Amino acid sequence: MALSRRRQALIAAAIATAGIASIAAAVLVRDGGSGPTLDSRVEDLIPASDSDVLAQQAFGLDLTDTPRYVIELYLNGERMPAEEIVQAGSVNRVVYQPGQDRAVERLRAGENCARAVFYPFAEGAASPRRGEVRWCFRAA
Repeated sequence: MALSRRRQALIAAAIATAGIASIAAAVLVRDGGSGPTLDSRVEDLIPASDSDVLAQQAFGLDLTDTPRYVIELYLNGERMPAEEIVQAGSVNRVVYQPGQDRAVERLRAGENCARAVFYPFAEGAASPRRGEVRWCFRAA
């Protein structure tokens, strides 16, 4: 029995729709789907969003190299003391390493959420180029 042209068109449309949905699902799974939308100046989140880490894991971020940024780090709503934040490697890579006698001795078990606020050093906190990124990860 031959299919009518209308039925053939409907079947072709259904197959095309399924294909597009499969591609969209694959992209969401690969990119994390629920991860933060990152400012283009953010090169790396430490640790990656939605990752599983140990309780002593450092957290922070790496921004593009120019201009030089001031970067404030927060964990679970608390600002990390500036004197405990370490500039690591490049000019705009900062990390906070939990440890003994520090504001955070270890990450809490379960979900931890970090936030970084950054702005060009030469422009100050009121800069129109001020940025912010938030991400969460789980500690064991």
